[in-house]
Amino acid sequence: MGDEGSFLNTYKARLEKKSGFESEVKIRDHTITIDEPERLGGTDKGPNPVEVLLCSIVSCLDFTGTIVAKDMGHELKNFKLEVEGKMDPRGVMAKADVPIGFQTVKVQVKEIKGIPEDEIPEFLESIQDRCPVHNTLREGMEVEVER
Repeated sequence: MGDEGSFLNTYKARLEKKSGFESEVKIRDHTITIDEPERLGGTDKGPNPVEVLLCSIVSCLDFTGTIVAKDMGHELKNFKLEVEGKMDPRGVMAKADVPIGFQTVKVQVKEIKGIPEDEIPEFLESIQDRCPVHNTLREGMEVEVER
């Protein structure tokens, strides 16, 4: 058996604070502006971090869906998802003793084409099982912040 570590990909992002809540994140040759809406003290120049997390969930489910569909002998022709997360911001603001982070996240399939109707339940179960973002959030992970 080979060294499993040799198969690991490393992903990186670099953040630079711009002002207030606005930051710029560089990923490879791409730049994403992250900010808070004005009602939360930002300048609304981009999505906020929790919105980016929701975006990561649905886009990863979509990418994984393309792979799973191919493995099932199909081509995923159209896949529309909506995601909604509920969280109480008082936790991060230290205004109440409530859980910090999302309490619920729900993904709803709005449209799916290319998968036979009778195979959709298996397809949806497989993409959840194989999606790295979904699994990271479901299983949890250790995150270290160091200097």
